[in-house]
Amino acid sequence: MAYNPAEFERRQRGISGSYASQSGVNEYARFLAQTRGSRNLGDFDRQVEQQLPSIARSYGKRGLYGAGVKSGIFNKALGLFGAEATRRRQRMVEDNTNEERGYQLTEKNLYQDYLDRTLDNDELRAEAIANASTNLLALQ
Repeated sequence: MAYNPAEFERRQRGISGSYASQSGVNEYARFLAQTRGSRNLGDFDRQVEQQLPSIARSYGKRGLYGAGVKSGIFNKALGLFGAEATRRRQRMVEDNTNEERGYQLTEKNLYQDYLDRTLDNDELRAEAIANASTNLLALQ
């Protein structure tokens, strides 16, 4: 059988095209996840800022917060609110970071698959060239 470079070039174009499309899908999903994560963090921060005045008002109505009032109950409640908000925000940041790592891992795996498939194609090409050379030598 004669060596036909077009066969290997066609296979390589398929490998490259497949990698490009899968990588593009992964990158777009990554972009959407980053946008969603940023939006969620922004929404959370706004909610916390909006809740603070209502907390102060609710303690103020009971005489536990206001001008000239030093309330340990209010300070403790505010501390607990802040600690819980911080804990929830840190978890959201961790979730975003873990999701980002997943997309990075997917991209690394896609690239490794691309390299492996390219190497396989190159090995098949080298084998075809060697076989064609052997056949030519046999004809002499």
